[in-house]
Amino acid sequence: MKKISIVLGLILLVAILANLHTIIASAKWYSFEHNKNVSTETKTITYRDILERLYQQRKVAAELEDTVVYSRIGDEVRKGADDASDYQILLAHNEQITSLKVKLPITTFTDGDKTIEFISGHGEVLEICEDGQWEDFNGSLQKLMKKAQ
Repeated sequence: MKKISIVLGLILLVAILANLHTIIASAKWYSFEHNKNVSTETKTITYRDILERLYQQRKVAAELEDTVVYSRIGDEVRKGADDASDYQILLAHNEQITSLKVKLPITTFTDGDKTIEFISGHGEVLEICEDGQWEDFNGSLQKLMKKAQ
């Protein structure tokens, strides 16, 4: 009976050690989900602005994904950049549209001395600057992107 307890204890210890990465990442993910602050910011963006912002966000995502503790949060940061890349694509493929006024969801998470802030979704296009004139936007971003291509 004593040998069975020792063997089961060792198997349990090996299982915990094998999944330590997942356990730690899940604990940090739980903290992230319960302590993140999501706000909405209205910004006027150009192609260069969104290109630089998404580049920096993907860089942060790569750094976070390479860590044990923040790997799941890094996935979320990358997903947010991928969602917001529609604006980059639109501005790159439509020469008449020079700027967009968008309402973006911004997520901020503070963990000790580390603060992570990123665009966390698609957002909403409010106005389009086309040929130097600002116009309200009430349509679909997907239709506008198809029109640009």
